[in-house]
Amino acid sequence: MRRTTAVCIFLMIALTACQTADPQPVFTPSAEPTDSPIPLPAVAPKVVTTLPGVIWSFDLSPDGSTIAIATSRGLELYDLKNFALLESLEAGVSQYDVSWSPDGNKLAAGVGVDLARPTENAGGEAVLRVWETSTWKIVLETNFAGDMLNERILDIAWKPDGTALALSTDMHGVMVVDATSGKLLSQQTGFASSVMEAAWSPDGTRLVSTSDMAYSLRRWKADTGEAVRLFDQRVSNPWHVIWMPDGKRIVSGHVYGTVCFWTVATNKCDGFIQAHRTAVFSMAVTSDGTRLATGGGVIRIWETANGKLLTAFGEDSKIIYNHLEWAPGDQVVISMQTNMDDPEMTALRLWNVSTGIPSIQFQGGKR
Repeated sequence: MRRTTAVCIFLMIALTACQTADPQPVFTPSAEPTDSPIPLPAVAPKVVTTLPGVIWSFDLSPDGSTIAIATSRGLELYDLKNFALLESLEAGVSQYDVSWSPDGNKLAAGVGVDLARPTENAGGEAVLRVWETSTWKIVLETNFAGDMLNERILDIAWKPDGTALALSTDMHGVMVVDATSGKLLSQQTGFASSVMEAAWSPDGTRLVSTSDMAYSLRRWKADTGEAVRLFDQRVSNPWHVIWMPDGKRIVSGHVYGTVCFWTVATNKCDGFIQAHRTAVFSMAVTSDGTRLATGGGVIRIWETANGKLLTAFGEDSKIIYNHLEWAPGDQVVISMQTNMDDPEMTALRLWNVSTGIPSIQFQGGKR
């Protein structure tokens, strides 16, 4: 009798769990969409400034008021209302990545050797620097005991509570450091190649990164390092990764133009898009997680619930869009672009997503 009662209770719990589960949508468009992107306007956008060097990266402040631009000649900060230069940092030193803290009170940058000008970066060591943004004083600087010679910090991801930073590197995997002391808190190694990107879960308990073995993603617990591998035979090497705002899905962009939506609870790629003919060079998700922007030789906007293409713009056979961010309000996308014929020709553009028209441009300089 007791066993029967126990079985009944178990079945009731299981049934309730099935009824209340929140399964993620499944979609698999068969091929790259044959869309006709919104044509580029005949008149080029207004160039508001020319930066001192080649643009490597950028990041928008959490309130959307300031853009930090990492270049081969320093770090530049501009007001996005009047496009005035607010601050120049690290003049002449190559900055590979830049990232605002979640509260906007700090700015982190990865300084790395510029292989074209190696003598201009104090021996060519990768260095993490963090500034306090009200005074622009350096509050943290570490070169990892000289162990990062001829290496770059490729991506900086702040923990959601601002207490730590995850650093993606060429040869040292992913390092998590304390945001105040710079102390190494944990490290994941044994990747197949340079780790291009890492992302925190919204609750700050886990990390996911590109570049694991067998063209897969690696996800691990931040406190224990316990890891799992996310693999799907349909996809190639992942370059980009995003943890969705609700924490239920991870999105990855791959070398052969595919995008995978992975359900965290099952580790399955159950949302699959052939997004671009070439690589997915960049990705960005809106603050509410409903739309995904991807960049190749064109910028495409997707509905994340079903993989539907919503709009496309900026198509240019000579351009690749290798960094995208949504501005607050999710009506404007900021893109970084590189000319394939001349990689030193870089620019940032602000696009109205509804019209597909760029309003202004920051022009990159020369190395």
